[in-house]
Amino acid sequence: MTSGTPAMLVMHSDLASALLRAAEKVYGPVEGLDVLSNEGLSREDLEQAIGRRVADWTNGGLVLTDFWGGSCHICGVAAARGHGDVVVVTGINLPVLLDYLHNRDAYGPLALAERLIRKGRDSIRLHHGQPA
Repeated sequence: MTSGTPAMLVMHSDLASALLRAAEKVYGPVEGLDVLSNEGLSREDLEQAIGRRVADWTNGGLVLTDFWGGSCHICGVAAARGHGDVVVVTGINLPVLLDYLHNRDAYGPLALAERLIRKGRDSIRLHHGQPA
């Protein structure tokens, strides 16, 4: 298990598991990344499940969610309250997850979260027309 900044993917349906599987095809085997689906969980149950996991993060960590304002994001924010340097980052895509995996040992939670936000913005591109 890695000793870097811990994180968990909290997403709707099976998106977190699918995203992790895709990342492993590019990155290789991934250890130390928790995956949680909201499927079948009430908001209270989801918040408690996240809270149990982040309670073990003595130096903070990242709760990575799929989209702003959804139950995963809202419950992540609620569960992170009072747990030190736990940061919720939303809008996670494959380039962001890969950047996390490559850099989780080099940055603390807040610096890593800021890096991931930049990576997410940079990963969205427009290609129009024929290649040159």
